[in-house]
Amino acid sequence: MNRLKSLRGVLFDLDGTLVDSAADLQATLNRLLSESGLQSLSLDQVKAMIGDGVAKLVERAFIATGGDLSHVEAATQRFLALYEGNAAAFTVAYPGVRDTLLHLHDKGFVLAVVTNKPFAATQEILEALDLARFFSVVVGGDSTARRKPHPDPILKALADAGLKADEAIMVGDNYHDVEAAHAAGVKAIIVTYGYSHRSPSETGADHVVDNLSEILHIVG
Repeated sequence: MNRLKSLRGVLFDLDGTLVDSAADLQATLNRLLSESGLQSLSLDQVKAMIGDGVAKLVERAFIATGGDLSHVEAATQRFLALYEGNAAAFTVAYPGVRDTLLHLHDKGFVLAVVTNKPFAATQEILEALDLARFFSVVVGGDSTARRKPHPDPILKALADAGLKADEAIMVGDNYHDVEAAHAAGVKAIIVTYGYSHRSPSETGADHVVDNLSEILHIVG
């Protein structure tokens, strides 16, 4: 793969790209469902629901368990109350993440997180896993009015990082990462692990990698 010489920054999704957070999301979701008198969900079921923000996660869980959808808004706020402060109990960084971030950071790249997870929980996880030091910009799902796949979070990250669209690349695990990046004029890399709702080949990504460390062959 040819390196993209003009790149100065790399934007990363969080869940399913940098960290495996499914176990903590499952634990919180099942606690919420139990409080609502609903059945628990398996880890695989929860993984299939991740990626479009907390409200959508809760909505999908209620649909799967027969919950009252009119209660989703209140249940979303309850989920956040349960999750924040407990977001990193079981969450771990994927293989190759720390070394890849260290390499890029030491090479002078501007690094950012652009996620649909709320900002506070994102910061909690980054700090708990000692990853926060690598990132100069963090854009959460509540940092802009519209989440990925809308380009607003990408555009905010670029502005905050002082980057032009052709100076950055987005790395994610799902189609909404690619769609948001392309809508903002940014190229995208998709990882084959994580919580993708589509085959990587169907996301329209510019590059596909099996391990995060492989992006070093693309970005340097």
